[in-house]
Order: sequence, then C-alpha cells, then structure tokens
Amino acid sequence: MGNRSRLIRAMRVEEPAAQIAARAAALRPFIGRTEVEKVAVLSRLLRQERRAAAQGAGYDACRHAALGRLLAECRARSPAPHENSRRG
Repeated sequence: MGNRSRLIRAMRVEEPAAQIAARAAALRPFIGRTEVEKVAVLSRLLRQERRAAAQGAGYDACRHAALGRLLAECRARSPAPHENSRRG
C-alpha cells in the first residue's frame, strides 16, 4: 500500500460561503465600536493572518476570508472623503 495508507481524506460539512459568513458573524461583536476602530482592528488581524500564511503555521483560510469580508463591509459603510470637503 505504501503512500496510499498515509493519505488524509477530508469532507466538508458546510459550504465555504456559509462557513465564512458564520465566522464573520461570530467575529463581528469583538472588532470594535466605531468604524475607525473596526478598520484598525481588522487591518491588524489581517496582517497577522497574512503573516501566519507566509510562515505556514496557525493559518486559518476561513478566518482570513471572514476578516477580509468584515473589512470590506466597514469600508463600504464609511463615506469616502470628498475633495471639496477640505477647508483651508
């Protein structure tokens, strides 16, 4: 049998989109109160996740996707600064 006996087989119980949505919902209460605070926390957590991916230790693809989704939501909600809004 050789290598065949050492293969790891995996099975998904949920769809990836459902897992990401669930993880995002679970993380949402812990990321801050204001939009600025949320963006700062999510940016830091995404940097940590990218570092883990590069090192190959402690990386969670589902968490990474959920953090990215939450950051995109925060950025979509926060109004973009308008050029004419600057005073000076």
